[in-house]
Amino acid sequence: MKLIYYINKFFLITTGVLYLTIILGLYAQVVLGGIQLISALLIFIYWNKFTEKTKKMIYIYWSSVLVYGSLWLIDWNFLNDMILFIGGIILLPMSLAVYFFYILDSIKNIKHEHANS
Repeated sequence: MKLIYYINKFFLITTGVLYLTIILGLYAQVVLGGIQLISALLIFIYWNKFTEKTKKMIYIYWSSVLVYGSLWLIDWNFLNDMILFIGGIILLPMSLAVYFFYILDSIKNIKHEHANS
């Protein structure tokens, strides 16, 4: 679990630093999103070890990700392009990334027990 935490921490910090150039930050955000989705799937290995509070946070995360992904199917031409760019492409996905990192921070010390034991 700690490995997933540290990988996500590295990519979150790297993305934040690369946002100083905006364009590189956008590219890094795509990589961060992929890493976080894979990580979110991997943490299901530990599902039975999570508290109800943690499970609820993971449900909220996945619900938010699915709603955000679904919003890409809507034609948003009626909005100001700058609002869409800043809110929908930078702020919202980075907010989801920070929330997922918060979840990982709260569960990073869970130990994985092998099935052989």
